[in-house]
Amino acid sequence: MIETMLALSTAHLREETCNDWLHRAPFAVFEKGAYGWFVSIPQDDPADLPADLAECFAQARGLGCDWLMFDRDADTLTILPTYDW
Repeated sequence: MIETMLALSTAHLREETCNDWLHRAPFAVFEKGAYGWFVSIPQDDPADLPADLAECFAQARGLGCDWLMFDRDADTLTILPTYDW
């Protein structure tokens, strides 16, 4: 099986999403070293999914991706909001 991944900057996530919500997510999330995460994209969004992550999921789903990789060194996309933290 081949799965696809969209690489996004961690700037597309709020600090609270990264430091709190991802640690208790009801789907697979793996830390990527000290500065990022690998996040599986679930079939259905949980009711408490943060809006910043929901926007990233929508973008990835639109491209047919199964995973997101958030990395502090990845480029930002102009179509997604960014957050300073």
